[in-house]
Amino acid sequence: MEPPSYEEASLHPPVLDTAVFSVLPPPSYSASLHSSLTPPPTYGEAVGGTPVVVTTQPAPVPISVTHLGDVPGLVRCPHCHRVVISKVTYEAGRAAWCTCLLLAMMGLICGCCLIPFMVRGLQDAHHSCPHCKNHLHVTTSLSACR
Repeated sequence: MEPPSYEEASLHPPVLDTAVFSVLPPPSYSASLHSSLTPPPTYGEAVGGTPVVVTTQPAPVPISVTHLGDVPGLVRCPHCHRVVISKVTYEAGRAAWCTCLLLAMMGLICGCCLIPFMVRGLQDAHHSCPHCKNHLHVTTSLSACR
């Protein structure tokens, strides 16, 4: 038997049997407020007589100042001995200047040679302590690629 054509199918849409779909109306607002559902257990409360096991993540370990990359990192400041997230400022480094010079020598003088000064990967990252403001480390753009 062939399926009906598009015109025949659009004239007589199929009748769905509602008994197949047991659709219940949603409960009223007041009925949903007074439902007999039990609330979830609170922190440390036993569920059905079994104790609740709570696991926590280990505390982050500060890295060495010499292992800082081009993003802020968790370090122990050698000056004030606090564990801090380093403050990073970016300055144009040797890679940005060399790329600018290379683009200028290729003839891209009308502003395109300034693009390397806007690329963060070509800039040097100067790390400092946010508390004592002392200099921690400089990650050059060439050493960040290693």
